[in-house]
Amino acid sequence: MRAKRALFLLFFVVFLTFSDTHSSVNDEAILSEDFPIKLSTYGFFDNLAQQQPKLGVLPYNLITVLFSDYADKDRFVYVPSAKQAHYVEDSVFDFPVGTALIKTFSYSKRINDSDVLKELIETRLLLRKIERWETLTYVWNEEQTEAYLKVGGKTVNTRFTDATGKNRTVRYRVPNKNQCKECHASGDSIVPIGPKPRNLDKDFDYPDQTLNQLVKWSQMNIIDDYPQNVQPVADFTDLSKDIDARARAYLAINCGHCHSPKGSASSTGLYLHYGEQRSKQLGILKPPVAAGRGSGGLNYSVVPGDPDASILLFRMISDDPAIMMPESGRSIIHKEAVSLIYDWIERMEADETR
Repeated sequence: MRAKRALFLLFFVVFLTFSDTHSSVNDEAILSEDFPIKLSTYGFFDNLAQQQPKLGVLPYNLITVLFSDYADKDRFVYVPSAKQAHYVEDSVFDFPVGTALIKTFSYSKRINDSDVLKELIETRLLLRKIERWETLTYVWNEEQTEAYLKVGGKTVNTRFTDATGKNRTVRYRVPNKNQCKECHASGDSIVPIGPKPRNLDKDFDYPDQTLNQLVKWSQMNIIDDYPQNVQPVADFTDLSKDIDARARAYLAINCGHCHSPKGSASSTGLYLHYGEQRSKQLGILKPPVAAGRGSGGLNYSVVPGDPDASILLFRMISDDPAIMMPESGRSIIHKEAVSLIYDWIERMEADETR
């Protein structure tokens, strides 16, 4: 009898320990209109500072990503139990109420030959409320122990070590709430940008296995059925891929959310979303619409064979806030992307049509 009682107590202690360590995500906080001040309130992570997600919060990555001043990004998705996201052709998944898309921005600094320090800057949330998506930003404290709600944006001066090993400084800008809405606008609604099936169709190194992300999401019942012939976008850094596919993938994720028929830059008539195929809408020999200084005195958005005469490239190589594109989300010129778009335009035939 004592042995059974001891065994029961041991089981109870283990159960409590497991329950405490892997307690559920705070669904009420996701749906609440009283936005939590602290990121930890949502319960997305077992270890907040280490960004170790709880069971049911799944890390993911994108094939081609949005440039944010060379910041590193950790992405996670949470869909409530017994709910699923639905496939939508040429769009992000239709996520159910209670979904959270989580993205933490950070920089890594090499301290010495063997040590690298990771500095968490901000964590952005896209929360699926009952009738809308809500954008919220949480800025990390200096102690790197907690992130706090920041509606008005913030400038963070910091350093990082780039891919070549060079130490660089950056004046990183945490967006304010209106800037978040500008990028995520689709008509009168706010929508996610990144998690489209074609931009998720790649392998991911999970703790227990390496597996295609769409397969993993399906196994975890995050998504329902999806076509098995999804055509993934190109990784813009993959030199083995066709340059047109690489350039279009980069422009789609970095520009196409605004430059689309329902985006905040729809009035320009310059559409860079992935599905656009019309020559003029892609900027080829298209005159600017009220670009002002942003035109640089040039006549067309894209001049086939002549990148130096193309407004698109002119705005990419600028760091002047009145000229540069994208107009928010960066303060540094993305040199690798500039090189790609330069080569893409230079290789275009003068009589090219799409």
